[in-house]
Amino acid sequence: MRYSCFLKLFYFCLFSAIIFNAKNSLAQDSTLRYNAAVLLAGSTGKTPFWIRANQNATIPLNGNFVSGHWGIYKIYNNNNPRIFQWSGGAEVVTNYEQSGKVIFTDLYIAGKIGPIEFLAGQKKGVMGLMDTTLTSGSLSFSGNARPFPQIKISVPRFFPLAFTNYLVSLKFSYSDGLLGGSDINYGSIHHVPLTYLHQKSLYFKVGMPNNNLNIYAGINHQVIWGGENKISPSYDLISSKAYWHAITGKTFNYRKIGNHFGTIDLGTEWKNSNWSYFLYRQNIYETGSLFQLTHFQDGLNGLRIKRNKVVSNQKYTNFIIRSLLFEFINTKNQINNSPLSGLAIFEKGNYFNSYIYSNGWAYRGRGLGTPLITEKNLSDKNLPEVATQFTNNNRITTFHTGFEATWLNTSLTFKGTYSSNFGTYLRPFNNNKKQLSVLITAEKNIKKWNNLSFITSISSDSGSLYPNSMGILVGIRKNGFLN
Repeated sequence: MRYSCFLKLFYFCLFSAIIFNAKNSLAQDSTLRYNAAVLLAGSTGKTPFWIRANQNATIPLNGNFVSGHWGIYKIYNNNNPRIFQWSGGAEVVTNYEQSGKVIFTDLYIAGKIGPIEFLAGQKKGVMGLMDTTLTSGSLSFSGNARPFPQIKISVPRFFPLAFTNYLVSLKFSYSDGLLGGSDINYGSIHHVPLTYLHQKSLYFKVGMPNNNLNIYAGINHQVIWGGENKISPSYDLISSKAYWHAITGKTFNYRKIGNHFGTIDLGTEWKNSNWSYFLYRQNIYETGSLFQLTHFQDGLNGLRIKRNKVVSNQKYTNFIIRSLLFEFINTKNQINNSPLSGLAIFEKGNYFNSYIYSNGWAYRGRGLGTPLITEKNLSDKNLPEVATQFTNNNRITTFHTGFEATWLNTSLTFKGTYSSNFGTYLRPFNNNKKQLSVLITAEKNIKKWNNLSFITSISSDSGSLYPNSMGILVGIRKNGFLN
């Protein structure tokens, strides 16, 4: 109850601050943006995978719904010479299925001093090297779940380092957030009222903007923790000490504190006059496996090919590919050469599930990581599951592709995903479950109507992992600046 009241008060104060400051800044510059969308969807069953996945849990699962998205944002002014600037945003989503529901996605206020940004609140985002438009989803943090309240310090964009003659750039982030309560699978109590998510990342880029070749490397680390003094009271592990062990990964009494997950990312991008080629790899590490390279076979591999030059409006009547994407995802291995407490039962990994927290790698029931490792309640009801686990399918091999194109002055997007699914080591499926999910979206922008866009999406699921379903989504969208 105290957690709920605290969040409501926090959100009210934050929303008031954003609106008040936005009004004061309206007459100063044109950095106040808005977006609005109304979506109507119908389906033969549950909402198909590619309509709901990586949408920050804003799309209802029922298959038949009306959804409204309403946002206002104060963005940074890149032409402003001031060292300090502020930004903020609020987006509310109104959904109606069998009943109405109102949720906030973005609700934050931020300020930056030079390249360094401080943020409080909840804001949509992803983590890792990838193509952010067509990807199947980053392994560790994909934007599949609702944003959670957090405090964050970061350099959000690559900042060139002067002492390297601007050849090397870096970006980083460090944040702590609230995830709410969780039932406990293993410990002295059955429930803790509050858990936390700690995140940090550090990425480097070698190459200047005008170079043909850029190389990327970095790491991100996430850990869900909280309630250690109640789960294992005999160890007298106070919160400050538990936090130190969680963020550093140091063992306490021969075990890790919290549920750790992250990726080590590598990428390279080559540009010529017409196209750019971005090759990337996200390599999984889990609790205790960072320096063991035990999950080297598991990860996400991607290649994006993107057109650099903008095609003139006169040529938009032709079919023109703007970008192509190919990804291969494997999580079947999950071998752990450093099992928890030396017990053989933990020699097999269990991605996105936790032996302590029944919520697993999730926020408000939706997965934080790749949506390909899905919540057990979204898979076919006849598949085996464990009640205390978040997912019943974390061993997969997946081929994913997508493209963006323009034809007849209309933007087209395609996503197609074919996966083989094997369940978990604890509860494997009796045979390999195949799944195909596809999405085709067409968006028509009417400039004479002040850039109002009409959207149509057709999506389907067929196979034995999700219930078979076909759906259509139509809507209108508008965004721009308030003068």
